[in-house]
Amino acid sequence: MSDPASLNRTTFSLADTARGDDGELYHLPTLRRLHALGHLRPGSAAYVLLMQVLADAAPARARLIA
Repeated sequence: MSDPASLNRTTFSLADTARGDDGELYHLPTLRRLHALGHLRPGSAAYVLLMQVLADAAPARARLIA
């Protein structure tokens, strides 16, 4: 029986990676899974990179001013 908190195997593609401010290359699907499991420490290079990627991927919202 597999542990639900474990990471699953996935294919690796350079399109699924991003370079952090620390110069390291990070696999985004792995970062997303680690974040979902609560294993990324806020403020860490991996956490900051993931938050930047998620913010860049979010659609821009129009602000309506009455």
